[in-house]
Amino acid sequence: MRTKDEIIGFTKSLRVLIVEDTAVDRRLLESMLSESSGVTSFLRSADSFKKAIVLLEKHNFEVVVLDLNLPDSQGIETLYALREKYPDVAVVVNTGAYEDDLGIQTLSSGAQDFLVKGKYNAYFLNKVLHYALERKRVEKVLENAYAQLKETQDQLIQSEKFKVVGTLATGVAHEVKNPLATILYGITFLSEHLKNKDEKTVTVLTTVKDAVNHANKVIVNLLDLSSGTYLKKAKQNLHESIDKAVSLTRYQLEQKHISLHKEFELDIPNLEIDSTKIEQVIINLILNAGHSMADGGMLTIRTESSILSDDFKKYPRLFTSSIIKRGQKIVLLEIEDNGCGILKEKIKNIFDPFFTSRRATGGVGLGLSVSKNIIDLHNGEIFMENISPQGAKAVIILPIE
Repeated sequence: MRTKDEIIGFTKSLRVLIVEDTAVDRRLLESMLSESSGVTSFLRSADSFKKAIVLLEKHNFEVVVLDLNLPDSQGIETLYALREKYPDVAVVVNTGAYEDDLGIQTLSSGAQDFLVKGKYNAYFLNKVLHYALERKRVEKVLENAYAQLKETQDQLIQSEKFKVVGTLATGVAHEVKNPLATILYGITFLSEHLKNKDEKTVTVLTTVKDAVNHANKVIVNLLDLSSGTYLKKAKQNLHESIDKAVSLTRYQLEQKHISLHKEFELDIPNLEIDSTKIEQVIINLILNAGHSMADGGMLTIRTESSILSDDFKKYPRLFTSSIIKRGQKIVLLEIEDNGCGILKEKIKNIFDPFFTSRRATGGVGLGLSVSKNIIDLHNGEIFMENISPQGAKAVIILPIE
């Protein structure tokens, strides 16, 4: 039967960095880690925080033994600075002989364990380093589990929002649509039959007609949001849907001097999709990108197929998805612009019904909500992210069924 030490890999050789400015303490640590063969596979030392950073940039360390009081960094801030730069490295703080309280404080500040100078031997040091590495591993597992739980919770909240909005939308839309049609008929009648119309009358009639058309647009979007529960799926080529969407938005792009660049994967697999609704999503995303490039720019549409395996590094967030599963074959669609990007505090709400940054210019805030609803119905994922140096990217992930 394996011991507890063996279960957590106590015999594993570690890559260790010692950060200690006192020569005696530094040599003692080096000696203890060198006493037993196989304790470390790679060992380096630094006597200042600056030198430690240089080594961390150059080498891949698993554990750092850190003295908090260095010539160029003092106190708990030393730990904060190290964690901010290298959050994935396990940290063991090496405190002074009578600083047990400080050691305990470091545990709540991000350290995985602490040592008290003069109160440990080679065996204890080795054990602490291995335990610290294991605690770091468990922390990462918990962080990923929490992120997945949070995403699932957000999806449930979003789903409930859509249900409430959809129920209200259906009732409101049908109640309002008929009176709007009557008002529009009246405006058209007056425009055609009024004689000797002065400029002020024409302006008022035009303004009222524009307001009615805007209200009607809101109603149409509400009905789209509430009625998207049924899909007419068929095997389709995604590139055909993209080309149709581009042809319908080409005029708007040309008016804003936006050039279009396509990066399509050849022979991309066909997808089981409702092509009309997918075209609607792509049109929404293209128009949104266009609004962010008021002075012109470049719009890039990119496709590729892949498998969500451990080698898939492009979008790590997919590994916490409750929709797309590991091992699943997928198609990625990216719509990227070099416009003004999305404010960081607004990006998490961008798919909420009625959320818009273009209210002053007639934005309703339902286009992206409708788009998300459609992608959800396809068992896919959609998200937005800012890109460097400027711009934003919409990403759609669809399963290959």
